[in-house]
Amino acid sequence: MKNKLIMVALCGAYAFLFPACKKEGGAVTETLHPEKTTLNQARAADVGIQSILWDGDANLGTGIFKVLNVDAPATLAAVNNATYGKIWRFTKEIGSNRCEVHAAQGFDAVEGDDIYLGWRSQLSMSSTGLTTNALFQWKAYGANMTQNFPIVIKTIGGDFKLMHTASGGTSTYIWNGPVTLNNWNTFVVRIKVSRTATVGFIEFWFNGIKQTLLGGAQRYYGRTLDADYCDPKWGVYGASSELITNRVHGLKIASTYAEAAP
Repeated sequence: MKNKLIMVALCGAYAFLFPACKKEGGAVTETLHPEKTTLNQARAADVGIQSILWDGDANLGTGIFKVLNVDAPATLAAVNNATYGKIWRFTKEIGSNRCEVHAAQGFDAVEGDDIYLGWRSQLSMSSTGLTTNALFQWKAYGANMTQNFPIVIKTIGGDFKLMHTASGGTSTYIWNGPVTLNNWNTFVVRIKVSRTATVGFIEFWFNGIKQTLLGGAQRYYGRTLDADYCDPKWGVYGASSELITNRVHGLKIASTYAEAAP
């Protein structure tokens, strides 16, 4: 009798605490209220929200790019890498001047955006001293163009060079670091997107370390939005007389460094 009273009390407490439960065939089952389920799903979705604005994963195919700028006999392929899995391989053959992708499908930067672009790259070419026009571009498109390529990463004289081009076409190297052929390097560029030179800025991380730029600061102010819009480009541009392979992995655009960093 005592045990029966305890069981009744426990069932009553359970029913009070969990009114959405009912007993069926000796087992307790849960009847969910649709509005509560929707709220819980929304909360779960909130927990999973990330600030990745565009994902350039090679497993997703070339549809993630707006345009393929691959001049024959150059080739672009998604290939398997022993360390990173599927990667993009840009092979700019002798006789081709360009093997690039114009990204990013589904993403368009606008005035005031604060974005981080991240990737890792393994560069193969005949000499560390070889000059390229670009391995990365923040490239302008449309009417009233005064900068053309506000931000570029290229190679020259054995160094990677980060370059800003101002309105009117004056280019300034704002960082350099040694080219290490056939090794993986990581890059993150932070861009405050603005047509106003005192508002727009660039910050840069190389191999996971935030870089002090050539002016002595870690932030370079300058105009970063030109013409109708600017888009990123990755690959190899220039040095048409040379075979250059640029293997690229971890392409992302995000609103935080942590999520852009490869």
